[in-house]
Amino acid sequence: EGYTKGKVVLATVFGDVHDIGKNLVNTILSNNGYTVYDLGKQVPLNTILDKAIEVNADAIGLSALLVSTSKQMPLCVKELYKRGLNFPVIVGGAAINRSYGRRILFVDEQTPDAAPVPYEHGVFYARDAFEGLEIIDRLTSNPEQRASFIERIKEEALKERLKKTKRTTRATGETTSQAKEDIASSSVKPALSIPRPPFWGPRVLGRIGIEDVAPCMDLNTLFRLHWGGKTHGADFTRLVEMEFRPRLKRMLLEARQRRYLQPKAIYGYFPCQSSGNELIVYDPAEMQGQQPKGSLREIARFYCPRQQERERLCLADYFAPVNSGKIDVVALQVVTMGQSATEAVQQLQDAGDYAEAYFVHGLAVEMAEGLAEYTNRLIQQELELDEQRGRRYSWGYPAIPDLEDHVKVFQLLPARETIGVDLTEAFQLVPEQSTAAIVVHHQQATYFAVREQAAVSV
Repeated sequence: EGYTKGKVVLATVFGDVHDIGKNLVNTILSNNGYTVYDLGKQVPLNTILDKAIEVNADAIGLSALLVSTSKQMPLCVKELYKRGLNFPVIVGGAAINRSYGRRILFVDEQTPDAAPVPYEHGVFYARDAFEGLEIIDRLTSNPEQRASFIERIKEEALKERLKKTKRTTRATGETTSQAKEDIASSSVKPALSIPRPPFWGPRVLGRIGIEDVAPCMDLNTLFRLHWGGKTHGADFTRLVEMEFRPRLKRMLLEARQRRYLQPKAIYGYFPCQSSGNELIVYDPAEMQGQQPKGSLREIARFYCPRQQERERLCLADYFAPVNSGKIDVVALQVVTMGQSATEAVQQLQDAGDYAEAYFVHGLAVEMAEGLAEYTNRLIQQELELDEQRGRRYSWGYPAIPDLEDHVKVFQLLPARETIGVDLTEAFQLVPEQSTAAIVVHHQQATYFAVREQAAVSV
């Protein structure tokens, strides 16, 4: 075995099917003299720890895209602490930030009265692959520099925790128990009107062209987040005009010719009402126009967590309650860019063309978001909503973090049979470049986060 600067175990956490960011980290670390043990995606916690022990790793690197799957990260830190292991943990991914990394350094319950118990070997947040390399370099430096680096990270985390504890104590006061009740937020008023859907139940969209979806992409997100455009001002403008726009034009043409982007979508309208923190969905076959033919039959029920502070918002608040006597409407959608996109990325990676794989993956991800936006706009048009109404929320993100609800979505929209989208055992959508969402017509609907209260079990 040749010389190595250090050994790193990399994994996308269990339940998460996204690994392009982790693959980039692998490439950069490998090219800088490190031995990388890449365990792939959807990796169980025990597999990660067993590998780290087997190779005597210098660090463990964990990646997650979603809020729901990022919960595996604190589980890993707590398990390391419980077993008395000493591997530093580096975390990264779209769902987390530096504050999250500092928070999961602590293995106690983190209540206002709890004494801080840090994981002594450190948890480090890396915003990108290059910061990950910088962290690894410091962790594999001489023992004094390594110890000083870990100590500084722990001090920063403790300082932020103490500041947050004071803020939380002042903010919550005696309202915590009230906030936990299933009481609708007083700030949410009844909808201005309940729109009339053009049909009830699911419908598959006909042929969708790449040229239909491309204008719906957020190019700033594509260029900055997915294609790594980190510069600003005139430098960023130059990068976009000289490199990114010509590349985008070429790649969209190639995607049409090679058919590796195949947009498909299914969506539908369902009668519904809210009850506390729950959204009750009824059988659309029982509807005639805006009114039910008789008594409505419940076919699904979604639990929507409520904020424990601030306005105590909950997605269910945006729909007419059972006691209002009104039947509301909820729109659901599932979209995909198809399995061919995943295969195109994999072929490039297998051929060692990591840079092109990175660009193709980024385009496919943002085209999936563009397709979600395209379908969302269609729903807004069909419900005759203005631009301020018709917000889209996806499971796994702050307002509705429970991915298991995808099972109910698939009971309402037969995405598996119609557009080839399936669920993993951890309830993630496959192919990877797929999204599911609920569209809310209420004029006050806004994006918000719900803080997780309960401890997550393995």
